[in-house]
Amino acid sequence: MSRDEVLEDSRPAPEAEITIKMGVTKQGIITSASATVIYDAGAFPEMSHAMIASFNLFGQYRIPHVGIDLKDVITNKVPSSFFRAPATPQLHFALESHLDMIAKRQGIDPIQLRLQNVAAEGDAMANGEILPRVGFKETLEKMAEHIQNKAEPEGTNRGRGIACGFWQGGRGSFGANVRVNGDGTVNLILGVTDVSGSRTSIAQIVAEELNLPLEKVNVITGDTETAPWATMSVGSLTVYSLSVAAYRACQDVKAQLVTRAAKKLDVAPSDIEFSKGLFQVKGSSELSVSFADLAGSTTTMFGGTGPVVGRGSVANIPAAPSLSVHAVDVEVDTETGKVKVLSYVASQDVGLAINPLSVEGQIQGAVAKGIGWALMEHYIFDEGVLQNTTLLDYRIPTATDVPMIETLIVEVPSEEGIYGLRHVGEPPMIPTLAALANAIHSATGVRLTELPMTPEAIWHAMKSQDKA
Repeated sequence: MSRDEVLEDSRPAPEAEITIKMGVTKQGIITSASATVIYDAGAFPEMSHAMIASFNLFGQYRIPHVGIDLKDVITNKVPSSFFRAPATPQLHFALESHLDMIAKRQGIDPIQLRLQNVAAEGDAMANGEILPRVGFKETLEKMAEHIQNKAEPEGTNRGRGIACGFWQGGRGSFGANVRVNGDGTVNLILGVTDVSGSRTSIAQIVAEELNLPLEKVNVITGDTETAPWATMSVGSLTVYSLSVAAYRACQDVKAQLVTRAAKKLDVAPSDIEFSKGLFQVKGSSELSVSFADLAGSTTTMFGGTGPVVGRGSVANIPAAPSLSVHAVDVEVDTETGKVKVLSYVASQDVGLAINPLSVEGQIQGAVAKGIGWALMEHYIFDEGVLQNTTLLDYRIPTATDVPMIETLIVEVPSEEGIYGLRHVGEPPMIPTLAALANAIHSATGVRLTELPMTPEAIWHAMKSQDKA
């Protein structure tokens, strides 16, 4: 496909029109909230954005009374579809901008306003589901501590914006097989599409469970004819759900090897324990056989003890809601309206960072995409026909637009994820739009309620303010 065809035919995130209303006490306690949300689904939509929005609106706050009216509307445009954190960045652009307005009107610090209304375990979300163990408060406190030690942006037309993003998380079904090889390595067999480094994280879990060096875990992927079933790589559910299947496959491997070790050591299987790569008789470290030795005896030229293949599967475990809190400093050129992002910090509860480098990269990548959405990326239609079909007219962020993004990793274990891990990839996309809008308001005094906040839009807003 040509670049024009890619932009004309690929399915973007939906446009949306959102109205937020809240009842708030003078002390800043939210007593009620309502939202009216209309999504432009385009022609022939393949999903309901309204359904996803119902899971992710108002979830980070304790609000006694909530009403939500959500609609998907069919239009003569390119059909809308999945985009990182489907339906949700738009929601939080409205919600978190609204909260910023409340904080300024009430004279309350924006972090403090969110802290005193933050939801906790046992609180009900707007869709009626009850929050499990979450680290919302801890994530906000981490950012509050960081900001306290960071000077306010100095100079004219500079400002700081704060925003939160809630993501309930997707759920899926996965299978995983772990095959033991005669040389002491194992093959981890998956059917998942890796868009986020998920294979490395799953391999790390297998290495941990079998007490093997990571290089001895070979990841093999296949299609649906040759590999275990895998749900689409969406919803930040891949590592979260697939890790359970891989963990269970490892337990199956260990159970099979325990039986073989017991036979070799002439004891009952219940007398065998696995520790530090050894299958040993309980209470006797001398009576043991290594993982490598058992693996070597499984398949030989004339038989052996037989192949060992561990199997694990998982189906729709409960999600592990996550919060991402962002703080961004910007400078706005009053002559042109151009925004320069001076610094960006993202605090997020990841449950447990199985692979901290991958987690950091996921957060940074999401913020970069959010900067594009907030400041420049936009489809322009004329009677349903897309007009800006080149990367000259459809601008995306470059290295000059994105600063070094600092990450603050918070680890409050989830109840369902292996080792307490949570969804990671989509939460940091959600607050970016509002954080930048709030920073622009702090720098210029103008409140942008439409995206993208291009230099032209900001310039016109500032000129209108001057006339007023």
